[in-house]
Amino acid sequence: MKALSSIIALVCAGFVLVLASGCSLNSKPFSVLNAQSEPVGVGAAKADASLEQLSSWSDALYSAANQSNRQEAYLLLQRIEGLAALPDVRKSGTPVGWQAFDLSVKAAKKAMPQRGTTTLWYTETARLKLASDAVFRPEAPLWLQYEGVLKDDAQRIRATWQSQSEDRAMAAEASIGIYSEHLARLEVAALMQRDAGRIEAVQERIAYLQAAVQGAETGQLRPEAVTVALESLAAAANDLFRDPDQVGEAAVAEAIPPGVTVGQQREGAMLIGEMFIAAFVMAVLGFAGWRKYRGQDKVVPFSRNKFH
Repeated sequence: MKALSSIIALVCAGFVLVLASGCSLNSKPFSVLNAQSEPVGVGAAKADASLEQLSSWSDALYSAANQSNRQEAYLLLQRIEGLAALPDVRKSGTPVGWQAFDLSVKAAKKAMPQRGTTTLWYTETARLKLASDAVFRPEAPLWLQYEGVLKDDAQRIRATWQSQSEDRAMAAEASIGIYSEHLARLEVAALMQRDAGRIEAVQERIAYLQAAVQGAETGQLRPEAVTVALESLAAAANDLFRDPDQVGEAAVAEAIPPGVTVGQQREGAMLIGEMFIAAFVMAVLGFAGWRKYRGQDKVVPFSRNKFH
């Protein structure tokens, strides 16, 4: 009986060990799966938080630039440069866009300590602000709202050229300069979401428009060439703002993404308006200075032909 009892005890012990080992073997893959699935969600949350931080710092950088606070702006640039280098952050956007982003950061850092470069690094902070917003809110980025701004610029170019004033060519070139500046502001953001060829097409049309104005002014081209160039520029700009995922439909600039209130969207539109007004005022002041300087030509007349 003792032998039989011992055998039964050994069998029961073995059965318990098998069950225990089986449970441990089954629980191991489960724990491994949990360990593998958990970082995916955590990684995505970290990336979103980093993009939000990048956008927030870029907003603060733009505000510091508005206040000409070079010390705070330089500190924010260093933070932005470090955060933008993270691989998780660069999963949003495009390699070409991030390359342009890095160049803007370097240009701003180089210009900021120097005197007389306020306009340059202010423009770079605007580029970084719009680009950071594009990767953080790809569904409805602020840069799309520049579509209306560029249309107003094109209309201004057309109006100045169609005027019969003696200096209409100079006025048209000044208006083209405003258009180019606005395009430069959204360039990095557009590269984050569009093919580089689209914005290059707009830049090429601007160069052609400038050549058309100069050619028409000197008599090498007919005045109608400027109108044709303007239409070509408008077509290229429309293609830039068109959403590649919505064939045949224009990009919706006023779309409200999830988690964004109407008030926040309106605040974004106000920021675009402020950026446009600032650039326009600077251009008007520059043009007014040129007119004042040109008025002095009446004292010492000169021939305009020698400049052609």
